Amino acid sequence: MELAGFLNVIQSWGPSAISSALVFVVLYLVKKIDTNSKSDERRAAELRDYINKALNGFSERITLIEKEYLKTELFYRELSGWKNEINRLSDLLSNYFMTFNQNIIQLFNQGKK
Repeated sequence: MELAGFLNVIQSWGPSAISSALVFVVLYLVKKIDTNSKSDERRAAELRDYINKALNGFSERITLIEKEYLKTELFYRELSGWKNEINRLSDLLSNYFMTFNQNIIQLFNQGKK
């Protein structure tokens, strides 16, 4: 059926029939929109839950990385302090033994005279 023929049929029904048909079409569309909006709300809620779970997982990973980084940074900071102390003690021991050797050499040289 052509559009012109369809419009002629509708005109023959009269204004009240056309109004009733339009009301049914509008009600059907409103019902369809309501059904679609409910399914959209459900999908949006599922997406929100998924995103929240993913963000919680990421925040837990970030917290773990921060803790591990801080532990590592603290370890290196403390280790570098120990390295400085060990280097200082090594220098002191080297100086002590050098002085000790020089004193022994002096004593040995004085004993020869």
